[in-house]
Amino acid sequence: MAVLAGETPLYESAPAWVERVDLSELERDPANTILVADTQIRIEKGRRWHYVDEVVRIASAQQLTSSGTVNAVWYPDKGDLIVHDVAIVRGGEVIDVIAQGETFEVLRRERRLEEAVVDGSLTATLFVPGLQICDELRVSYSTTLSDQALGDEVQSQSHLWRKPERTADFARVLVSWPENLDVSYKAWPQADLAPVETRKGYDWLNVELPLAEAIEMPSDAPSRFKQSTLLQVGTFAGWNEVASAMAPHYSVEGALDGLDDLVARVDAIRSENSTKLERAVAALELVQSDVRYLLNGLNGGNYIPQDVATTWDRKYGDCKAKTLILLALLNHLGVEAEPVLVDIDTGDGVQTSLPMPGAFDHVLVRATIDGQLYYLDGTSIGANIELVGNVPDFQFALPIRTAGADLEPIVQVLPRAPELKMFITMDSSAGADLPALTKFEMKMFGPSAAQLNAVADQLTDDVKRQIARNASEEIDIINVEFIKGETLGEATLKYDGISEAVFDFSTGRGELGGESAFGSIGFSPNRSRRDWREVPVAITGPSATEFSSHVILPADSAQYELVGEAQLEGEAAGRRVIRNASLDDDVFAVSETSIVRGGEIAADQVLTERRKVMRLARNELKLLAPKDTPRLWRFAQAKDRSELAKLDAAYDQLVAFDPEKAAPYLTRSWFRYDTYDFAGALADMNKVIEISGTAEYYSQRALMHKQLLDYEAAEADFEEAYALDPAPDRAMELASLLLDMQDPVAARDAIAYEDGDEGVRRSLAYWLAHVDGQEGKSEVGLDRFDLLLLDDPNNASLLNNKCWFMGVWQVQLDQAAQVCTRAVEVNGTSAAQDSRAMVYYRLGRFEDALSDLDEVLDVSPGFTTSLLLRGFVKLELGDKEGKVEIEEALARSPSLAANFRKWGFDL
Repeated sequence: MAVLAGETPLYESAPAWVERVDLSELERDPANTILVADTQIRIEKGRRWHYVDEVVRIASAQQLTSSGTVNAVWYPDKGDLIVHDVAIVRGGEVIDVIAQGETFEVLRRERRLEEAVVDGSLTATLFVPGLQICDELRVSYSTTLSDQALGDEVQSQSHLWRKPERTADFARVLVSWPENLDVSYKAWPQADLAPVETRKGYDWLNVELPLAEAIEMPSDAPSRFKQSTLLQVGTFAGWNEVASAMAPHYSVEGALDGLDDLVARVDAIRSENSTKLERAVAALELVQSDVRYLLNGLNGGNYIPQDVATTWDRKYGDCKAKTLILLALLNHLGVEAEPVLVDIDTGDGVQTSLPMPGAFDHVLVRATIDGQLYYLDGTSIGANIELVGNVPDFQFALPIRTAGADLEPIVQVLPRAPELKMFITMDSSAGADLPALTKFEMKMFGPSAAQLNAVADQLTDDVKRQIARNASEEIDIINVEFIKGETLGEATLKYDGISEAVFDFSTGRGELGGESAFGSIGFSPNRSRRDWREVPVAITGPSATEFSSHVILPADSAQYELVGEAQLEGEAAGRRVIRNASLDDDVFAVSETSIVRGGEIAADQVLTERRKVMRLARNELKLLAPKDTPRLWRFAQAKDRSELAKLDAAYDQLVAFDPEKAAPYLTRSWFRYDTYDFAGALADMNKVIEISGTAEYYSQRALMHKQLLDYEAAEADFEEAYALDPAPDRAMELASLLLDMQDPVAARDAIAYEDGDEGVRRSLAYWLAHVDGQEGKSEVGLDRFDLLLLDDPNNASLLNNKCWFMGVWQVQLDQAAQVCTRAVEVNGTSAAQDSRAMVYYRLGRFEDALSDLDEVLDVSPGFTTSLLLRGFVKLELGDKEGKVEIEEALARSPSLAANFRKWGFDL
C-alpha cells in the first residue's frame, strides 16, 4: 500500500501481516478490565508501521466515561492514521461502530501549547455511541511514520509495562522486519528477550506482557537503572550513522544571507569584544535573549530545525533552531563550533541505549576555543563569561558531523566556576553567647541570576524578605537589597539581619564551627542487597559553590584557640572541598569551596569512597573561646546595657519594618527576656498579644509576669492559655504557678481531671506528687514515683525526678542518696547531679553537694537553680561568696525565690 500522508484518518482493514487476536480463545480473568493490549510494529526501509489493538470491558460508570472516548495521535507530515476497527461486543453480538457511519473527528493539534510546544501531531477523537456498562469495546488502528530527517533509517521505542503496573488477559509487543534488513533491538533495564523467529522472510520479536515485577533499585542509583523499561528497535548501524544522518540539517552555509540587521549585531559583537570566548558568550546571550523558546514540530520539524531566517524573523525557535542560529553566528565570528545531541531527562541512559536519535531530547552547541570545549545552550538564560566553562549535567554528547562521530562523555576540564558565592559577616563583639549582627551577601551567576533579574523590579519588600529568609532561615531579616549585575547572568542579594549566637556553650566552653563542607559531604549508599552489588551511585551535579564567613570576636583573637587544619583540600564521593581559615585582627575568617563533579561512582568503588568521606569528615575546624569569656547573665544585675546598644537598635529596626506584625515584637521580647530586661520583654509581649492572642503567647507572657513577681497576672495568663487550648500541658503550667503561690488545693484542681498518653500521665503524676508534698503528704507523693518505677525501673527521667522530690520535700532521706546516685549513673546529665546535690544538702553533706554543683556549673554555668543552691551550700560551709551567688541567681530568675520558699528555704 502506498504511503499517503495526510490530515484525514483513513478507514481500512488491518494489513495482512498483522496477527489479529481471536477473542474467543482468550483465557479471561474476571478481575481484568483490559482484555487485549496488543501492539505490533512492522519495520521496513524508511517506514515504521505501528498497529494497536485494544479490548476493554466496561465495568463501571467511571470506565464508561474514560474508555468511551477514543483518541489516536499521529504526525500527518510523516504518515497516516488508519482506523481498522471500532466495535462493541455485547452478549456475543458484534456492533460495528464504523459501519454505522461513525467517524473520528480531528479536534486539535497543539497538545502541549502551555509548554511552548507545537509538536506537529494531530489528535483524532471518537465518542463511541451506545456504549454500556458490561460491554466490551474493541479499537484497532495503525499509524505509519516515515521521518524526513532519517531518510531510509527507522527507529522505534515502546514502553514495556510490568506487574503490578497493569494486568491484561492478553498483552504483547510484536515487532517484525524483513530478514535481509539490518535491524538491532534491545530492551532495558531489567528485561530479557526471547529469541527472534524467522518466518516467511521476516524476523519476529515477541515480548509478552506484563513483564515480571521489577527489582527495586536504590534511590541513589543512576536514572538508567530506575526508568521504565523500553524496547528499542532501529536500523542505525552505530552512533556514527546517527551523527551523520543529522548533520545535513545543521549546515550554516549562507544561513545569514540577507539578514543584514542580524549580521550588523554580530559585527558589533566582534568589535566590542576582544577575545573569541567573549564573542562566543555575547553571541550566546543574543540567542538566549532575542529568540524566545517555542518547539515547532510542524512540517518535519521534530528533527529538522527551522532555517535561520525564519527564526530571526519570528524571534522564536526550539533547541534545534536556537542551535542552528548560534552556529551561524559563531561561524561568522570565526569560532569553531558544532552541534551536539544530549539527553536532559536520563543523560546517563544514553550509554545503554541503542544508537538512535530517539536516545536524545536536546541539542546544543559545543565550541572549541583555545583548545578548550565550551557547551553553549541557546535555550538556557543568563549567559555568563564566568560560567561558560562549566559543563552541563547531561553526561554524554553525540557530536553531529557529516563524517560521523561516536558518543563522548562530557568532562569538566577547566576549573569549575562557582554558580553561587556567599559571604557572611557576623558581628559577635557584644558577646559570644549573644545574637550576632549579620550582613549576608549572595552572588548568583547564570540562569538563577537571570531569573531573579527578570523579576527584580516587580518584587515587593515582603517578597524580597521571604527570598532572603529562604536563603538563611535562622536569620531575622532587617532589610534586603537586590543588585543587578553588569550582565543578565549576574545578580546579588544582600541583607542585614540578626542571627543566633555563633558560639555553642553546650559543652561548657564556647565553640564556634565544627560543621563544614567536609562534614556535609555525606555518602552512605546502601548496596547490601545482592541485586544492588553492581549498581553505581549517582552523584547529583555538577556544581560549585563558594562560602566565606567572617566572625568579629568579642575579645582579642589571641585569646582564642583554633583546633583543626586551617588550610585543607580533599576529595571524596565526587566532591572536592577546599578550605582556608585564619584568625587575625579579632576576626575568624573561613572560606570553603565545594565542587561536585556529578556523574556516578562505580559499585566497586563505593567502600573506598565512603572511607575517604569518613576521613574527610573528621577534619573539623573549631574555634574555642577563652574559658573566662563573659556570658550574657552579666546583664542580670547590671544597670548599664550600653554593650547591647547595637543589638537593641537592630531589634528596633526589625520592629519598625513590620510594626503591625507580631513576629518582630516576639523576637525582640525574647531577646530582652534573655538579657534580663523583663519589663521590656513584657511590653513587647503585650503588643504581641494585642496583635495575635494565642494560647502559646499567653503562656509566654505568664513567664514574664512571674519574673516580675506579678503572680496574679501570671495566673490570669495561664488560665487564658488553658481556656484557649485546654490541653494537659497548659493545666500543668497553671498548677506549677499555683504551687509557687502556696495554693496546693487549687493546683490539684487544675490537673485533677486531665489525662493523655503515657508521657502525659507520667508528667501529671510528677505534679500531683508535688501537690502531695506541699500538702504535707510527701510519702503519698513518693509512692507515685515508686508506682511508675515498677513498670520502668531504669528510666533515667523517673529516677532523677524521684531524687529531686526526695530532696526538696525531705522524704526518706536515708534512702535518697542511693536513689540519686543511681539516677546519676543512669542519667549521666547535669540535671541528675543537681538533684543529688539537693539531697546532699538536706543530709548535711555539704562538701558532697558542693562537688556535684561545681561539676554542674562547670559544664552548664547557666543552670540558675544550681547556682542558687550552691549559694546556700557555701553559706553552710562558711563561705560568704554564697550570698553573692544567691543574689546573682535571683537576679537572673527572681521567680526562683517562690520555688525555694515552698521547699523551706529562707528567702
